[in-house]
Amino acid sequence: MYFKLALRNVKRQMENYLIYFLTVSLTVALLFAINNIIYSSNLTVFVDRGESARTALRIMVVMISMVVAFVLSFSTSFLLKCRKREFGTYLTLGMTRKNLLTIFLAETLVICSIALGAGLAAGIFFFQGLMAVMMKLLEMEFSIASCSAEGLFRTVLLIVGIFLLASTASAIYLKRVSIYDLIHGEKKVEKGVRHPVCCFFVTAVSFSALIACGIRFWTGTDTALRGGSAESMEYLLAGFILSVLFFHMGIAKSIVFLLLRRPKLCSRGSNTFVLRQLSGSLNANSVMFGCLALLMSLAVAGTNFSFIQKASQEETLIMSCPYDIMYYANRIYREGEIPLEEAESLIEEYAGIEQKISWRIYETGEQEFYSRTDYSMAPNDSFMPLSDFNALMEPLGVEPAKLDGQFMIVCSNPKAARADWSDMVWEQDGKTYTFQSSRSDYPKITYLYFYVVVPDEAVANMECVEESMAYITKRHRFDGMGLRQALIQLCASDDMDNDRIEFEIREHVRREENNISAIVVVGALFASAVFLLLAMAILALKTLSALGEDKRRYGILFRLGMSEREQARALFRQTFSFFLLPFALPLAMSIPVAAFGVHLMCLQNMETAAQMVPMIAGIVAAVMASLYLLYYTAAYLIAKRAVVRGYTT
Repeated sequence: MYFKLALRNVKRQMENYLIYFLTVSLTVALLFAINNIIYSSNLTVFVDRGESARTALRIMVVMISMVVAFVLSFSTSFLLKCRKREFGTYLTLGMTRKNLLTIFLAETLVICSIALGAGLAAGIFFFQGLMAVMMKLLEMEFSIASCSAEGLFRTVLLIVGIFLLASTASAIYLKRVSIYDLIHGEKKVEKGVRHPVCCFFVTAVSFSALIACGIRFWTGTDTALRGGSAESMEYLLAGFILSVLFFHMGIAKSIVFLLLRRPKLCSRGSNTFVLRQLSGSLNANSVMFGCLALLMSLAVAGTNFSFIQKASQEETLIMSCPYDIMYYANRIYREGEIPLEEAESLIEEYAGIEQKISWRIYETGEQEFYSRTDYSMAPNDSFMPLSDFNALMEPLGVEPAKLDGQFMIVCSNPKAARADWSDMVWEQDGKTYTFQSSRSDYPKITYLYFYVVVPDEAVANMECVEESMAYITKRHRFDGMGLRQALIQLCASDDMDNDRIEFEIREHVRREENNISAIVVVGALFASAVFLLLAMAILALKTLSALGEDKRRYGILFRLGMSEREQARALFRQTFSFFLLPFALPLAMSIPVAAFGVHLMCLQNMETAAQMVPMIAGIVAAVMASLYLLYYTAAYLIAKRAVVRGYTT
């Protein structure tokens, strides 16, 4: 009997359940897609350290599932509030609260079962889409991936857990709510805002704090990239979170008060009615607005930064690994340990050798240059002859350096670039050399903090401590992982770390960075999509939960002579403003995030990547706006049909 009643109610309440059904279906699809990636056998094959990536994604899925459970429990309470009068009538007619809960749970079970089936079907396409993104990031050819039974099981298990938590929240509500509140709750007078001026002051202060956090983050990142010590980012993150929350709480409680004090605005059409409608709803939901804005802000920032990181990867790789293969040797400590001829035979086999460029590092045993830095355990000063330096830079398209009785400092570490050698005069073999420049924009060719480029005659009586080699290969794309493993086996010895070799292979580094980018981007897409879905769903369901009271108030307007068109306009302004408040700040954040990304790329001399940042931010904002419009349109049309047409037909 109760199940039949539940089925009838689902058919009758389909419009109210549409948003809930859409959200659950899309959430199931996303969970199914990410779980299939996690438990796919391909993850270990495609991604190095696949088990570590799998663990990271598992933790993220569990944490996001907890957020989903909480938000859907919140959403379920909105569905209950949409039907308070109906449930109050059931109790008045003699049903017990247990019967009432059984009916509602049966309805939710029907919706969730259908949504689970639809979500799993859509999840197959989501899974292929995420796999296509991952294969693109890994620079591999995409092929249709098979779904995992383990992924399906885990998804169903998570959805059942989420359903149980949402059911628990519903049970608690139905157990505690009184019959009077169910029947007459819609007629309760919403409390006005107390001390709106103070709320406006909180808004101004929190907005200023939000800007201050952004500026401190900007300058702190600048300082860190230049080798300085930046302040702890945990405090800035905490400040950002509190600023977003208090800003939305303050503005929700003060904006209507300020607008109502403008006579010209209030005298136009139904503006006063709309503002009065918003006054109570914004006040009651101010905390919710802050939480939703925070979720969406994190989604915007996370997605943008994940794609910015990927966009800068190629230029970062070129700067950190300028040659296809680089060999670093130390004649003092590791002489004779690397069989270089055999290693070159392996390189020839895997990639072919087109050109070899050797360079040398010399030492005097002194620390004249390091004495001007703040390194506590500084090594001896390192010198590179000008001819070797230019021989390395020329194939990379870098203009040759010129020294006329001078020396040049090339910094590989930002911390070293902070030292001041401008007044230093260096003596060697009876000759003096003055400071020319300190550069940190050259490609990285050594692991040293910095080295000193000097005229060739300056190193004549120095000790050569390192003779290294750069290789330009015939094939720029080859099996870097396979070559590295072959070199590890060749160079392995009892007193040596089996995973460490003196060769840096750009294709191996590219593969590792692609692995990181793939996991970061796919994880960010999943988390951002879920956060945005949940935020939009809460706004839509909250709007629909107030339809009973809105219907009564718009009915009064109809009796006073307001036309259907005027009612629709008033309802549009009311619902659009309600949706826009927590959405505006996250969407606007795309601008400073893009500006920061451009600045970050330019700071690291990545002009090409910097040009892509605004496009990335624009795409993220466009997708976010599209999802917003989808949910808002659905909520508005449902509300319009229930509120406006109900009195004009």
